Amino acid sequence: MTSILLAADLHNHTWLSDGEGDPGTAFAQLRAAGLDVAALTDHASLPRHVRDEWRSADVDPLPMWMRTAPASLDVTEWALLDDIAERADDPGTFTAMRGFEWTEPRIGHVNVWFSTGMRHVTTPGNVSGLHDWLASDDPSALFGYNHPGRERGRFNDFRLDPRLVRRMVSLEMFNRYDDYVAVGVRAGSASPLLHCLRAGWRPGLIGVSDEHGSDYGVVGKGRAGLWASEHSRAGVRDALARRHVFATREPGLRLRAELGGTPMGSSADPAGTLRVELEVPPPWQGSDVLAQVLVDDGGLLPAVIAECPLDPDGVTECDVPGLDDYPWATVRVTAPGVRDQSVDLPADEPLTQRALAYASPWWFGSRAPASAGSSSA
Repeated sequence: MTSILLAADLHNHTWLSDGEGDPGTAFAQLRAAGLDVAALTDHASLPRHVRDEWRSADVDPLPMWMRTAPASLDVTEWALLDDIAERADDPGTFTAMRGFEWTEPRIGHVNVWFSTGMRHVTTPGNVSGLHDWLASDDPSALFGYNHPGRERGRFNDFRLDPRLVRRMVSLEMFNRYDDYVAVGVRAGSASPLLHCLRAGWRPGLIGVSDEHGSDYGVVGKGRAGLWASEHSRAGVRDALARRHVFATREPGLRLRAELGGTPMGSSADPAGTLRVELEVPPPWQGSDVLAQVLVDDGGLLPAVIAECPLDPDGVTECDVPGLDDYPWATVRVTAPGVRDQSVDLPADEPLTQRALAYASPWWFGSRAPASAGSSSA
């Protein structure tokens, strides 16, 4: 695993779409809040003139989502974001990036980074327009699925596009203050984590603040840890492409997780020893902390097949038998004495324990595609 840990927030908004914050000062606030890496990702929904025309129309010949779509970037503002990020970027000290959030209010929101251009919603009710654009028009871009399961369409049930598996690098397990592990389960849907992975995508797991206000880098909102080869945009890109990332809501938390010597986000031997190196910030220092080993056993929720007490400021090793029965596994680090009110499950369900972090999954055997852990994109 690469050696530089970067604290990242890859999903933020400004007044260029539906946020309140000034894009000209947002990066400075994020840097002052202790982030090493930050991205501004304003919405790309409908071109603004199209939205305004339909909002003022007497007859609505298109779905109501057109009237509720958030304000969208235009090409001039897209260029402005590039200029702002270029001026804020300080390789070796602070990495500033622009991106955009493709926004279809019924289907889902998708963050795109490292693209040359941007894409508005051209296929209402369908993610295919974005997929086709990513595959043919901007093959350099990486992307990820945001607040998964919040929108009922769930990216057309996480429709797989085999052309893009290597480049779909993230799934938000923490968005703002919330843990998304059980979103929709009460209504009979599978956990977004299970739904996404069953479809065939192989993302890393991240947290984001999804800031829409003017106070960037708020403590307690989601963020990501990136194990990068260097502190630069190239290093961030490589960490995302390799899935050498973890999700957290705890500033200062450090997580390394290996299975049989293989870092998270990679193909691994399921018979290997699980090794978790953890450093937790206050108030979790001295607390009981667990590694919940999560797998897919066919239910609506990830199954917790093992709980390993962790050294909250050291290295823990444990054997987890039977992993070869499953296509993948991941680690959810929890504080067992604290309930997470954002997880809508019965109180005795282990997943209601407050999660401090999620490691990106390991993939097993023939079920692990070559794309998982690949550094190319």
